[in-house]
Amino acid sequence: MEIDSLVTQDLSDAGTWHPITLYGKPADFDLLILGDDSDVVQQYGRKSMKKLKGMITKETQTKDEEYSDETIDELSDSTDENVLVRIVGIRGWKVERKGSKEVSREPEHVILCDTELKNDKQSYKLLIQKIPAIKDIVLKISRDRTNFLSGKSRN
Repeated sequence: MEIDSLVTQDLSDAGTWHPITLYGKPADFDLLILGDDSDVVQQYGRKSMKKLKGMITKETQTKDEEYSDETIDELSDSTDENVLVRIVGIRGWKVERKGSKEVSREPEHVILCDTELKNDKQSYKLLIQKIPAIKDIVLKISRDRTNFLSGKSRN
C-alpha cells in the first residue's frame, strides 16, 4: 500500500500559499504559511517551551501570587512569535470582480498603513499587529495537516 500522499513534512517545510479571507470577504492577498510539522516550527516550539519553563520556574521560586510584568510580556510576545515563525511570504493581487465573481487577477504590492509589506519579519509583525485576526487564521491553517498533504497541489 502506497501512503506517500499522507506525507505532511515536505509541504510543511516548504509552506503553502493560502488566500486570506477577513470578516467574510476576500482580502486580495495570500500568505505563504509553514505547517506545524515544519522543522522550523518544531524547533521554535521546543526553544520557546524551554524558555517559558525557565521563566515560570523562576517565578514560582519567588512565591509571588502573580507573574511579573516581564513574564507576562514574554508570554504575550511568544504568542506573536508563534505566528510569525509560520509566515514566510506575502503576495498581493489586484482583483477585478463583477458581483462576487472574480474576473481578473494581477500581482500587486500589499500596502498597510502607508507601508508596502515585504517578505520580512517586520512586515509580518505589522500585519498581525494591525489585523490581529490574521493570527487566528495563520494558526488554524498551520495546524490543519490536510493543508500540507503531499498529494495536493496548492500553489
